[in-house]
Amino acid sequence: MAKLLRLFFEMFKIALFVVGGGYAIIAVADDTFSRKLKWTKEGELLDALFLFQMFPGIMAGHCALYVGRKVAGVAGSAVALVAVILPSLAIFLAVAAGYGAIPLNNPWLLAVFAALRAALAGIIAGMIFRGWKKNVKGVYGYGAVSLALVLLLCGANPAAILVTAMLAGVVKEFAPRSAGGRSYLSIGAVVPLFLKYGSLAFGGGYVLVPMYIHDFVGASAPYLQLNPEDFANLMALTQMTPGPIGINAATFFGFRLGGVAGAALATVALVLPGSVMLSLALAYMERFRESRLVKGILGGVSPVAMALMTAAALSFAAMSLWHYAPGEGISFDFAAIAFAIFTAFTTIRRIMGAMPAIFLCAGVSVCVYALKLAFFVD
Repeated sequence: MAKLLRLFFEMFKIALFVVGGGYAIIAVADDTFSRKLKWTKEGELLDALFLFQMFPGIMAGHCALYVGRKVAGVAGSAVALVAVILPSLAIFLAVAAGYGAIPLNNPWLLAVFAALRAALAGIIAGMIFRGWKKNVKGVYGYGAVSLALVLLLCGANPAAILVTAMLAGVVKEFAPRSAGGRSYLSIGAVVPLFLKYGSLAFGGGYVLVPMYIHDFVGASAPYLQLNPEDFANLMALTQMTPGPIGINAATFFGFRLGGVAGAALATVALVLPGSVMLSLALAYMERFRESRLVKGILGGVSPVAMALMTAAALSFAAMSLWHYAPGEGISFDFAAIAFAIFTAFTTIRRIMGAMPAIFLCAGVSVCVYALKLAFFVD
C-alpha cells in the first residue's frame, strides 16, 4: 500500500507541475523513477517511446501505465493512470467553467495569445521535422502523407483518413512480397465520440487537432461551432496549463458538450482505448513487438500522423502568422513569424523545452506591446 501511495503521489505531482504535454511528462517521469526512486532503469521510459506511439491515446497516460505495471502490476497501472488524469480534469473544469469570463479582448492578453499561437506553430513544425525520417519512408510513406494532407486541406474527415491508413498498412504488411446551429450531445453520446478520438490518437494529443477542428470549429462543424480564434486560444491554454494536452482539451470539450459529467466521461473515454490496448501489449510485449499486424498498423498510420501534425501546424500558422481580409489581401505578422521560427529551431535543436520557449515568446510579445504603448501611442 505504501508503494502505491508513493506512486500516486509522484505521478500526481508530475502531472500537476509539468507543462508542455506528454513528452515533457515522460522526460520528468524518467528522471523521477530512475534516479530518485530507482524503480526503472535510467532512460527506460525514453526508450519505450516507440511502444507508447504504437498505440492510440495519450502518451502521458501510456507512461503512467508502463511505470505503474512495473512497480505494482495491474493495480499500479490503475493508480498511476488516475494520478495523471486528475490534475488535468480539475484544472480544465475550472478553465471551461470560467472561459467566458476570461477577458480575451484585453490587448495585453491578445499580445500573449498571438505569441502563443505562433510559438505552437513553430513547435509542431519542429516536431514534424524531428519525426519525419522515422515515420515517412519509401513510396508508401510519401504517397500516404501527401494524399492525407491534400484530403485534410480539402476538408475530409481525419478519422476516416486514419482508419483507411490503418487498413492500408495492414494490407501492405500482409501482401505478398516481391519486387446547423450549435448542438449539444446527450451524456451517452459523448462517450462514443471521445472513444473514437482515443482510438485514433496515434502519436499523442497533437494529431487530434484536425479532428477537433473538423468537429468543433466553424459554422459547418457538427458540434459547438467555435470560432477559429477561440479554438486557437483554447489550444494555447492547453499548452500553458499542466497535464497532457489531449486530456486538457477533452475535458474542455466534454464540459461544453455535457457539463461536469460530460467532462469526466470525455476524459475517461479518450484515455480508455489506448490504455486497454497498451495494458494488453505490456502483458504480452514480445509477441506484440513481433506481430505483423501491429507492424502493419503502425506502418500505415505513421506517415498519416505526420500529415495530421502538418495540418495542425498550418492551422495554427493561419491563425497567427498571416491574416486575410477581403479586398485587402494577405498581411503578415513578422513578430509572430519570428516566434514560430524561434520555437521551431529550439525544438529541432533541443535547445529549450516547449514551455520555456512558449513563455519566452509570450513575455517578449508583452514587452513589445508595452514598448509600442510607450513610444508610439500618445
